[in-house]
Amino acid sequence: MKKMLTPHRALKMSLAPLVLILISPFASGSAWTRPEGNLLVLPPISYTYADESFDNDGDRQDRNRFEMAEFSPLFEYGITKSLTVGMQPKYRKVWIETDSGETLSNEGLAESDFYIRQQLWSRDQASVSIQLGAKVPISPDEDSEVPLGRDQVDADIKLAYGNRRPMGGGRIFYSGELGYNKRWDVPADEGSFNAFIGWAPGASNWAFILRSANTISLGNDSNDDTEVLTAFPDYKRHDVQLMTSYRFSNAMSLVGGISTTYAGENVGIGNTAFIALSAPYSL
Repeated sequence: MKKMLTPHRALKMSLAPLVLILISPFASGSAWTRPEGNLLVLPPISYTYADESFDNDGDRQDRNRFEMAEFSPLFEYGITKSLTVGMQPKYRKVWIETDSGETLSNEGLAESDFYIRQQLWSRDQASVSIQLGAKVPISPDEDSEVPLGRDQVDADIKLAYGNRRPMGGGRIFYSGELGYNKRWDVPADEGSFNAFIGWAPGASNWAFILRSANTISLGNDSNDDTEVLTAFPDYKRHDVQLMTSYRFSNAMSLVGGISTTYAGENVGIGNTAFIALSAPYSL
């Protein structure tokens, strides 16, 4: 006999793609994989501004103005229901104020992220996944007066747990992730911990998410003190992010958010806003 589509079951079915869409601008924090044969295209545009930074002791100090606009379209594809691949090229325009008050700028396709995410375990709506990724430089112009990135390949591994369940007439979803980033050449290797908690009220098309992103350099012996995108080779950064999504249909959602750096060392205090229109396709 055919199952009836109860309101509870409908909400459960509709939330899954919504959660994946909402966390996709920060896809490295996702514990879920995409459905088999499903392609997500998500082109976020972001703007970052910083006129303060955290020094070596974690104290706030003024800095020359830094601005960056970034277009970073994300492509994720479900090869199987437990294996997802993705890539995210990053086109940047950067403005830096000099000590003399002049503003210098540079723009170009700086780098691209590539990754694979394998689900290791799942039960009901809970999932544990491992992700292997690499950042590949394209044209970062590291030696320029206005660098767009670092001219090196980074590799990372991340382990994430996520779950979603009914709560209070809606659904809650949450995830935690531990990561290690191997950085060759000058920058220090990094450890990371990211976590988020989200809420989709009732049968509403809205969803809201609060995310914490934390990166801690593991130290190195390099004497290089070159700053790139407000970060020195050995730094700590703690960000808090607030995101929301409105789902027009199962085929399209509008995602937006803001974030700020609230603590750190040897890093700019970046304030970022982003917006994206998502479009998942079944191939």
